[in-house]
Amino acid sequence: MLHRRLFISAALAATVALGAGPARADTTLVINAFLPAQDPMNTKVLKPWAEAVEKATAGRVRVQIPPTSVAAPDQLWNSVRNGVVDGAYFFNGTVPNQLKLMQMPQLPFLGTSARANSVAFWRTYEKYFKPASEYKDVHLLALMVIPTGHIYSLKGPIESGNDIRGVKIWALPGVPAKLMAMAGAGVVSTPAAKMSEIVAGGMVDGFVGIPDMHAEAFKVIRYAKSATIVPGGISTPSFSLILNRQKWESLSPQDRDIITKLSGEAFADRMAAFDEVEAAAHAQAAKEGLKYLPAPPQLVAELKKGADKMTAEWLAMAKARGIDGQAAFAYYREQSASGSK
Repeated sequence: MLHRRLFISAALAATVALGAGPARADTTLVINAFLPAQDPMNTKVLKPWAEAVEKATAGRVRVQIPPTSVAAPDQLWNSVRNGVVDGAYFFNGTVPNQLKLMQMPQLPFLGTSARANSVAFWRTYEKYFKPASEYKDVHLLALMVIPTGHIYSLKGPIESGNDIRGVKIWALPGVPAKLMAMAGAGVVSTPAAKMSEIVAGGMVDGFVGIPDMHAEAFKVIRYAKSATIVPGGISTPSFSLILNRQKWESLSPQDRDIITKLSGEAFADRMAAFDEVEAAAHAQAAKEGLKYLPAPPQLVAELKKGADKMTAEWLAMAKARGIDGQAAFAYYREQSASGSK
């Protein structure tokens, strides 16, 4: 383990050195990106934010993004907490036991837009979840919610519960997999990075849990013949951007204040870029022949049974932690629906 830590530290140091220009920053924050380099989270959200940080701090703080992830997605929380890397963004579903309250946006039927959901999530955290101190071991910079996904079918359209029962469906781990299992599907659940071989190999008859943009990126949307659109979506994956607490506290109060103003809700605003990419992917898929169908009321009602059960479980957990879950849930829905102006 020690050798691995030393190797990673050396690799990161080399990355920083190679990327350094004539002017040296007082502090370099090495922030891990586990998604592919071309993903909008990197090109349209994280990198523009990093540039804004460097500019606003007059070069005193520079953000360096390694070319590859220093750890597996489910190890990023510990990697930041233990100082293997200064910061990282990660899928909140990878640490459900640590971030119990932060699983709320992933509950079914809550999706509006990436920007609106992201802003609503940050406001809900500030108003209701912060006292629970789920991020006490790290420093939270931002929260993000990406677009919701549909129910994609490789065969006939999915218009009722009967079209799901007994059907093999790939589903993203967490809420999508659980909801499909409750509906009677034969669920195959893996990380999204492994779904391509499963879908392309004909091992399933449909897939659930990712938006059009990622179905396109993982090259699986080409196999879908139809996509059933559920109001609010099956689930909206949420993410956190965190920094090592000691690294954060090593920054000057002035620079911490500057970074704080560029993060939080201001960072959530940048998620509008995801809505643009998703709209383009949706239009392209429709142009190429994918049929989008509104979910019939019968199907929505059947899915709602599972959704209500998961929501009740989350509310009970929030109550046990001393949080007014009902108020937080209602506030998040209201803020999301209003577009979080």
